[in-house]
Amino acid sequence: METTQRSFEIALKKGELGERIFRDFLECRGWIVYQPLTKDKAHAFDILATKDKTQIIGIDVKTKARLNKYAAQGINVKSWNEYLSFRSKMNIPFYLVFIDDKTGDVHSFEIGSKISSFNLTDKIIAWYLKDMDILFNIGEYNIEELSKLDQRNYLFNPNI
Repeated sequence: METTQRSFEIALKKGELGERIFRDFLECRGWIVYQPLTKDKAHAFDILATKDKTQIIGIDVKTKARLNKYAAQGINVKSWNEYLSFRSKMNIPFYLVFIDDKTGDVHSFEIGSKISSFNLTDKIIAWYLKDMDILFNIGEYNIEELSKLDQRNYLFNPNI
């Protein structure tokens, strides 16, 4: 199978589209959304949102298909540890959101909740989809738009 060089710019566009989809979801539910203006540096979260001037939450959005071998989503352990540290220091609810660019399903969970994780490798931590909240489906149009930015170098072919 041929391997392609990933483009940071394309990955950034895909992530920004996923963040826009989730921002629209929040705003339709009465949340005021704040996002980092600085895009070329690492940031602690993708979205900070407030509601009714009484609630505040942090969110990081991952726009990628579920794993092929497991009905699960995963991230880099280093990022996970950074999220745990941020949540601990800021003491606000912090959510990890996965937008599946193949099925369109959007799953999430609150960091620090009792959701079980497993180590896929020594560098990847994962969570089963069944243990996360399913929030909505992004629909065919958004799936098509995200597909235009796909850089996966292997087929999406979930076994489960």
